[in-house]
Amino acid sequence: MKPSKKKILVDKFPFQLDVQLTSETTNLDEVTIDSKDNPANRIIRSAIENRKQNLAKLEQYTANYYSRGLWRIKNAPEKILGQELGDLGGGLDSTRSGIIYLSETISEITFRAPDDFKEKIIASKVSGNDNGFSLNSAEESDFSFYNNTIEINAEIVSPIADYAFNYYDYKLEGVFYDTEGYLINKILVTPKRSKDRVFSGFIYIVEDTWQIFGTELKTTGQAIQVAPIEELTFTQNFKYSEENKFWIKISQAVDFSFSMFGIGGDGRFTAVYSNYNFEPQFEKRTFTREVLSFADEANKKDSLYWNKIRPVPLTTEELTDYVKKDSIQELKKFQKNIWIL
Repeated sequence: MKPSKKKILVDKFPFQLDVQLTSETTNLDEVTIDSKDNPANRIIRSAIENRKQNLAKLEQYTANYYSRGLWRIKNAPEKILGQELGDLGGGLDSTRSGIIYLSETISEITFRAPDDFKEKIIASKVSGNDNGFSLNSAEESDFSFYNNTIEINAEIVSPIADYAFNYYDYKLEGVFYDTEGYLINKILVTPKRSKDRVFSGFIYIVEDTWQIFGTELKTTGQAIQVAPIEELTFTQNFKYSEENKFWIKISQAVDFSFSMFGIGGDGRFTAVYSNYNFEPQFEKRTFTREVLSFADEANKKDSLYWNKIRPVPLTTEELTDYVKKDSIQELKKFQKNIWIL
């Protein structure tokens, strides 16, 4: 999308600013077509040649991490294998559809290549369970297309893997300039064989540095060998860091659809990264067998805390789900107390 910048005067609270983004327009006016070579192939070759160098820039860091996970069911049956489903804790409406899982996490993450990872969860929230801990893991959502393969149950070949030309065809869809004046190439990625463990969609490559500007890449349940999954889409956004002189991932969304036992649905896992430090001073005991820990009272943060720290506002659907399920939980507590009395 095209960035939008506005000057605003905040004279009262709450303050609401409505912004409508428009799609980025790409063109080929800046590109000289050579019939001897596909221009997209030149760009991808350069990205592959610089892959290890660009990956090395991310070999260690600390960062703050926010995640939100959502699972939604559509038209659920009354029974599965003779067992009553009920309304799944208040998640289903009269059409047997609705959110069955919604959670958020605030974490501090620490990484050192190739496999050292540590996450400390500062806050965790699960819709309808004030004692619950989110299942959203920073390590499990750490997907880098600079690696030759992306591990999602199975190893899926990156569009800029060393051997990517064995698996993909490429087409330059167009170019555009970002707000800082960098030329961005929009490359259409098409699998040579549909049954390979591959992606399809778009990858955006920065001219000259050959770093990733963004991705819109999808794969299938067949490719990752998880039958209930129909499709997975990875959308990543990067931002140029003037301090570090390279492009860093600031957000990621993994959208998915699934179908099993006659139940269909979809969902999304959203991640936001901030406050990177690419020159951390690690001690000998920085990385231990403990890869995940929780701060005291991590699951006791109130709505004021979340409203202040949440980088991605809740949708109307998500907000309604929190209100509904938290109310159901309070009612159950009240009924339990009445029964005890």
